[in-house]
Amino acid sequence: MVSHASLELNIPAVLRAWGLQPPTHVAAVLGGTLNWNFDVQTGGGRFFLRCYRSNLEIERIEGEHRLIEWAASQGIPVPVPLETVEGNSLMLFGNDRWAFFPWIEAAPVERGKLSSAQARALGEMHGRVQLVLASHPDSIIASLNMRWDKQQSLNALQHLVTLGKERQIEPWIADGIERQRRLLEATDVHPPEYFASLPCQLLHGDFHDQQALFEGDEVRSIVDWEIWHTDPRAWELVRSLAFSQLLDSPCLADYLAGYRQHIQTSEDEMQLALTLWFQSRVVGLWAWWAYLKDGNERVKEFFPAMLAELDQVTDERWTASIRERVVQAACR
Repeated sequence: MVSHASLELNIPAVLRAWGLQPPTHVAAVLGGTLNWNFDVQTGGGRFFLRCYRSNLEIERIEGEHRLIEWAASQGIPVPVPLETVEGNSLMLFGNDRWAFFPWIEAAPVERGKLSSAQARALGEMHGRVQLVLASHPDSIIASLNMRWDKQQSLNALQHLVTLGKERQIEPWIADGIERQRRLLEATDVHPPEYFASLPCQLLHGDFHDQQALFEGDEVRSIVDWEIWHTDPRAWELVRSLAFSQLLDSPCLADYLAGYRQHIQTSEDEMQLALTLWFQSRVVGLWAWWAYLKDGNERVKEFFPAMLAELDQVTDERWTASIRERVVQAACR
């Protein structure tokens, strides 16, 4: 099974592609749930080394690297992948794909601990990133990329329920999958066409507090661009607020005040984006699938928050309160 420990054995050979001697120090960078990251120190300095997950296509990785380089050229603070001695940003070693980045002397703020100033800075950076990406050629013909089907999701959840029983997974996880299946069964799901009026563009795709490296109250860098795609900008905004634990926080207004410096939204756009976000929590099943089908044990840390979200987005009083607060702060 792939692990930080098994991959670390290959690092000296991998570093030779960048013309570097064996490292003087290697430490796993924890917190990621998809890729395998390392803090590597060599005679040439300190670097961030990433081994990409096996199911991520090379074309997607190369596209990510091109986008990072383009964003950097437009003034977005982002670590640009370093080229190998052969001039490539991606190194293949056996079945593994590696990339090498400069080390940024900054770190994410612990989730749920953003200060008012940091929330405003993060929102400002989010708006800035979206404004810049709106000028990218891929934004010209951008459209809703998300697709879903209620019956397919129900079938997949039922399959996961059965698989969980066969593998005798922990009861609270099995109960959570079954709870989502029942909630989805009782939910009226809007088709993608219902959200066609939402303004779409190229997006970072996974923007939230843990993708921002802070130095004090300043965002030094935005990382992890591999989920880049086109989708509604306001959906990504709501997603970031949720993942950054700001929907119920006093810092919600700070984040949106920063965001409004670059992007102006309408009430209709925000209401529809909120509907899309609430619905996606009930229809989506990526983490369950990754855990049971792909064997990704690291996604298990998401399950408690996912179960709490299911309670929230199916609570009409909670969703009405969030709608009021978000629209009021976003559309001033």
